[in-house]
Amino acid sequence: MRFLKKLCGVFLSALIFALSVEAAPSWTEAAPKADSNYKYYVGRGEASSEKEAFNQAVKDAYDQAARENFPAEYSYQADIYQTEKSSYLTERTIVSGISARFDGFEKEDESIQKTKSGYTVKLLYKFSKKAIAAEKERLKSVAADRSKKEEMSVFGSKADATKGVLIVETTPVDGAAVYVDGDRYGQTPMTVYGSLSAGQHSLRIDHPRYQTVTENIIAVPGKTVRVKKTLVPAFAEVSVSTDPVNADVFLDGKPLGTAPLTYDRIPVEEEITLSLRHPEMETMSVPLKLKKNDMRPINIVLPEKSAAFSVFSFPSDAEVFIDKRRVGKTPLRDISVSRGSHTFTVEKDGYEPVTRSFAAKGGAKISETVDLNALKQVQTVSAQSNTIAAEASDKFHRYEEKMPPKKQLNLGNASDGEDVLLALMNWSYPSNFIRARVSYKAKDSGTLFVLFFSFDQDNYQNLFIKPAVRALKNVSEKTEKTTRHIKCDYESKTQGQIMCQPPSVNKDVDAVLIKSGPIRHNFWSDQADFEKFILITSADGRRNRIKQYEQRSVTLLVYDRWGKERLIDKSTLSIAKFSTDKNRNVVFMPAFEDGFESFVLIADSPSLKPSDISRVLIKISEGTPIDNPYPPNKR
Repeated sequence: MRFLKKLCGVFLSALIFALSVEAAPSWTEAAPKADSNYKYYVGRGEASSEKEAFNQAVKDAYDQAARENFPAEYSYQADIYQTEKSSYLTERTIVSGISARFDGFEKEDESIQKTKSGYTVKLLYKFSKKAIAAEKERLKSVAADRSKKEEMSVFGSKADATKGVLIVETTPVDGAAVYVDGDRYGQTPMTVYGSLSAGQHSLRIDHPRYQTVTENIIAVPGKTVRVKKTLVPAFAEVSVSTDPVNADVFLDGKPLGTAPLTYDRIPVEEEITLSLRHPEMETMSVPLKLKKNDMRPINIVLPEKSAAFSVFSFPSDAEVFIDKRRVGKTPLRDISVSRGSHTFTVEKDGYEPVTRSFAAKGGAKISETVDLNALKQVQTVSAQSNTIAAEASDKFHRYEEKMPPKKQLNLGNASDGEDVLLALMNWSYPSNFIRARVSYKAKDSGTLFVLFFSFDQDNYQNLFIKPAVRALKNVSEKTEKTTRHIKCDYESKTQGQIMCQPPSVNKDVDAVLIKSGPIRHNFWSDQADFEKFILITSADGRRNRIKQYEQRSVTLLVYDRWGKERLIDKSTLSIAKFSTDKNRNVVFMPAFEDGFESFVLIADSPSLKPSDISRVLIKISEGTPIDNPYPPNKR
């Protein structure tokens, strides 16, 4: 019996092992055969850390492809690295190499296994045959140019060779500029006849893609001084920050780490691509071509992936509103929603409405089921009241918002404070958090409509303040939180609105203020919290050409119970994005028209009764940049 149990155990273990082996992709054992479009390579790496094993596998895949497709170039570069005796230079091997390029070399799949001694990584790459053929043709022309080397640059006459000769050569490339005592003589390969006085001179060899070489030489009459230098590749540096943080950063497909990070081995004078990946955001790629010793800050706000939201109700055919916007009737499947917190409401005539909240992660699928409870009596809109308060809820009115598309803030090319500030001033951020709703009631023989406009404070914080503050902190000389006095007027003629003007920053030069919280209205004064940044920017006037306001058209449409569309009103709405003063300070404090935080428009339809309305639609257009329509001397 014991023997039988032991035999069963051995068989079971063997079966489990066999199944695990079968589960591994076939390419981990041998690279797939080439097809009509691609060649395939499997890079392998083993090391104590996953990152080191991954880097070994990347290098192995590139090495295989180089040896097979560009053997002359591969051996040429390998010889150079051996001459330099520096393994550090092999970090990018062929990718940053002398001649061969790897366009069309893409990672297809990966297999990472943890072992007792560390990690084993296998990477499957495919190499486009068209890209290989194109690169071979390019290398032929490079080789032809190399074989037809121009004659050495010559300075002076051979007749003066008795006064001394200097010969300067460079590998792996020619064309490096030669300077003696600060004067430029030509490019390598270079010969200077009899032009240097006897004694010590300073020699500098400079190439845009390689590190500068400097050394002292001694010129001797009648002697030839030969200087042959192997140039070492030069690099640039990037510092990458992302919103949100912890995005994975890749350089031409090679992982560098997670943002924020600094990387100082960027190849120069070469087209490269930084890719940024985050599980909840869309992947972004940033093409770069840097010069040696460049130090480039890169600040990226990643576009978010939408989540898919589904709603089911019992009974079905109920109206669904997400963040007060009508999206359809139940059953509702895979409606696209942004990352973050949301509320949704399910309404059906004769039933109590249900409102819930949910949090959405980018790329996630969310499903909600709602049981509706029947009402004893359906609420109706009163026709007796003569006023409509701005805080009215009007749960049973059917209205929809049709908003312009959201615009993502992209600071990928912003390298200094001026660039960040201009990007913020140009961005059409009101599209991201403006909200509208409508209330209506009987008036005489028709209907009175009141449109309420407001800012969604949560979206304002998440989509503007947070990314703007992160970006400004990276480029500012000084940052602080401050509370500022706001001048507010309580006697507006527009339905009790409060008119507030941005604060003055006269004592500061090049200050940026961003309103980070709602205004606190008090009896004696009004105050608001701001984030303050001091920037060193140029005074070239570029910012003066940016329009401070956006003007949008607002259309109110009604569909009656017969399905006919009726235009009730068409108006314009001006939204302030920022303000400036004479000292070039900038204040970000969004406002509607000349009011603040909310705005009201009133329209009526004398021939339409509330009972005839089946659907109300508010359409808001994209913003058109305009100058300040309410300058101080017109208030």
